Amino acid sequence: MVVRNQQNDEVIELVEDGLRRNLRRLIPPDRAVLLAVSGGPDSMTLLSALTRLPGRSGTRFEAATIDHQLRPESASETELVARTCARLGVTHHVRIAPPAKGGIEAGARIARYEALHSIRRKRGLDFLVTAHTASDQAETLLMRLSRGSALTGARAIREHRDDQVLRPMLFLTRSDVERYVAALGLEVARDAMNDDPRFLRTRIRREVLPVFNAATGGVERALSRFAALAAEDDGELQRQAVAALHRCRWPDGSLEAIALVSLPRSIARRVLALWLSEHDVELDAELIEEGLNAARNRSVTTLPGDRVLICTDGRVNVATAPPRLHATS
Repeated sequence: MVVRNQQNDEVIELVEDGLRRNLRRLIPPDRAVLLAVSGGPDSMTLLSALTRLPGRSGTRFEAATIDHQLRPESASETELVARTCARLGVTHHVRIAPPAKGGIEAGARIARYEALHSIRRKRGLDFLVTAHTASDQAETLLMRLSRGSALTGARAIREHRDDQVLRPMLFLTRSDVERYVAALGLEVARDAMNDDPRFLRTRIRREVLPVFNAATGGVERALSRFAALAAEDDGELQRQAVAALHRCRWPDGSLEAIALVSLPRSIARRVLALWLSEHDVELDAELIEEGLNAARNRSVTTLPGDRVLICTDGRVNVATAPPRLHATS
């Protein structure tokens, strides 16, 4: 039940007007989307707000819940979403998707997006829409910066990904979402894993961001804006790198060493990363720097998988490591 007062009206207007504007900007007319709805406050806000928009903002949508079966409560959370969708007249899909190999967070994320995209394609839907907020953006940015990420990592959560994933709620903070949930009296699920201090994201959310917010009066939107600007800058640098790779590449696929090392360092790193990716080389920042040094010094550096990056006769190539390097790599 909606309790009408000025504060509630303000947050309802903030969420729904902002969401309507972003959907019109991000989604062309007559397109259909799949909403990723876990039952938590963010995704239930997305689901509720979309159903409340006049004419549903001209967008046809369905919802999906992915159950990783990591917690006993997951079944009841899925049922909550199913019940809510039935009441709102929204087609709802459920998939069981245990986490992929790797850490719990990363494995669950991989399995979740694979399942969501599978549903989207089978249903003939154009976009996948998630409920990431500016708070999620700030947490992701700080996590990546703490690990020494470059500009590509600093772009954090992109509003529109190449795989047709849209994030129209990046203008909202978690506080905005909680106020909207309270204003409409929404029934939502609370995932205890979001409070588990074993995860870096949780520690940033509970320990780091409150300090920043207390010192600045609210840092999440500022960090989110920085990430959006970083994404624009990163995109431009990447376009320049693609063009530079074309200029540096010989017909046999090798790179011209002088052309590579004469590029601005920021572009040269990206050119080498693009080229090594074509050779299925697992990349990290240290390897890229070693590769550029090898090109500059006309030398050799080892690569994963018993291979080497070698610069001879002014050309950079990837080759099988000789037996001596096999033994020492």
